[in-house]
Amino acid sequence: MRKNNGIKAVALSTALTMALLAGCTNKSITKESDQATEADTKEAVTTASADTDAATTAEENTVAATTVAVATTAEDETKDVETTEEQEEPTTEGETEVETGTAEDVSTAAPEETTAAPVETTAAPVETTAAPVETTAAPVETTEAPVETTAAPVETTAAPVETTEAPEETTVEPETTPVVTSYDVRIVNWWQGEDEAPRTKYEKALWAYREQIQKDHNFTIHVDNIGGWGESYTTQLSASITAGDPIGQVCILEPSWFAALMNNNLMKPLEILPSLDLSKPKWNQGIFAATTYGGHVYGLPTVDEGGNRFGVYFNKRLLQEAGYSADALYDFQKNGTWNWSKFEEVLKACTRDADNDGVIDHWGMTCFCTEYYTAAIYSSGAEFVTKDASGKFVNQAKSAQFRDTLCWANEMWQKYAQPCPEGDTWDYFKACFNRGEAAMRVAQDYVATELWLMSDEWGFVMFPAPDGQEPITLQTSEVAFIPSSYSTEEADRIAFAYDLYTDPVPGYDSATIWKQNDMYVGYYDSKAIGETLTRMRSGKTKECLHYYVYGFEDQIGSGFIWDMADGSITPDEAIQAKMAAWNACIKEQNNALKLLK
Repeated sequence: MRKNNGIKAVALSTALTMALLAGCTNKSITKESDQATEADTKEAVTTASADTDAATTAEENTVAATTVAVATTAEDETKDVETTEEQEEPTTEGETEVETGTAEDVSTAAPEETTAAPVETTAAPVETTAAPVETTAAPVETTEAPVETTAAPVETTAAPVETTEAPEETTVEPETTPVVTSYDVRIVNWWQGEDEAPRTKYEKALWAYREQIQKDHNFTIHVDNIGGWGESYTTQLSASITAGDPIGQVCILEPSWFAALMNNNLMKPLEILPSLDLSKPKWNQGIFAATTYGGHVYGLPTVDEGGNRFGVYFNKRLLQEAGYSADALYDFQKNGTWNWSKFEEVLKACTRDADNDGVIDHWGMTCFCTEYYTAAIYSSGAEFVTKDASGKFVNQAKSAQFRDTLCWANEMWQKYAQPCPEGDTWDYFKACFNRGEAAMRVAQDYVATELWLMSDEWGFVMFPAPDGQEPITLQTSEVAFIPSSYSTEEADRIAFAYDLYTDPVPGYDSATIWKQNDMYVGYYDSKAIGETLTRMRSGKTKECLHYYVYGFEDQIGSGFIWDMADGSITPDEAIQAKMAAWNACIKEQNNALKLLK
């Protein structure tokens, strides 16, 4: 920094006063030596007084500088000013600052009141009068700003002199990334912990990318399995968020668990967070549609690692024994004939009494009935529940499309589905399909991990559409949320980290990289990946909206699907039996939406 040299205080005050009285233009005071002493100041008082023929005598025993203003006639003042101006050397504007002793070295005399207006150091022209000037013994305050003249009377202010160092001008380059305190983001779920060490080239690139973003942006992020399924897991989340100490910053849920936590205001609205761009192609827009209420978005899509899309697994050997080629279903799917009619044809052909003993040895299909009926309903375009323009849930189970689909699905089940063997467990269908007792199984794509030891070759196609319609893929995606106990600023930092964490790895095509997922190693049938799964990801999809109505999922098993599957009731009877319960669930959920904050 540059520091102004000290000058003689009284001489400065005298020059300023006379310049202002004469109506002269602004002048700055020349900077002198920084080592000026108190003795120099006293000498300046004597000299300045002589130059101006002032009536005021400087008090020699005064430690600090005394401002002396001379009461003379306007004519004499003008002459004195001209003389003084000739003696002064030109200085640079804005660079003069007076340095004096400390306040302890100065004794202040009370100002004498006069009838003339006090003098004011402003930028207006000076009004010259013979009024006596107030004098004080206080130190003079000066600044680097140039002295301006105005028409107002001049007032000498006895403020202490400030010796402030002017800040040195420096150029600071703006930072591209804000520096923030390091923070931790914990992604919690109920099934998976941290990833194992990378093995493939892509996994190594993914690992390196995620390490780099944490280093660059000063956060840590990791995945933790906090254990428990269903109520155990959600109870841990609810209790910790309510207490203000969430066990996770990003919490992943099954869609059917979502409403319970949302209804209790445990989720932070996401659209208010600046770091989240909800229009990015990577996000599953179906999740946003399902979790938007009252203009707020509460659900966040997870990394799409697959496993949640419904389709039909088939046994190639049993197809061949029924008179089809091993890849016949792929051909039907490719040429657009994989529909309800073709599905029934294949079911019928594969349901056979192979040894003619009057007992069916091979069935057209074996499935978990809840998955089968649900896939049939949504794949046809029907739904249990929809949302209207205001975001409220609407019961669609009373529609003709819903009823027609349910009747068709139930007919196929009763004719061609393998019944549960006597004394077996509810999940009998897993072992039965693996043993080659049924030609097809309706299930999600993660089931491929259960077929690795199957002796027969198998394939995987989409669930058939009604005749003349485009296939629709039903998917039941996990959904994440950020706890509401965080402030908007805290939640935005969490969202920023999660957004980066879920971004595609640079250098890899996000549209195809899913094929390197470990789960798909089990798909040794290339057509399952190249044709079926690719089409599922790029084609029309639906999320199960009824999962987001609290309590609704509990009303579609017992008394509805399970009772139809075992032949206890017809589809019409099932719909009638459950309609009141479904309406109650929907009404309760819509009322809960009104209370969201």
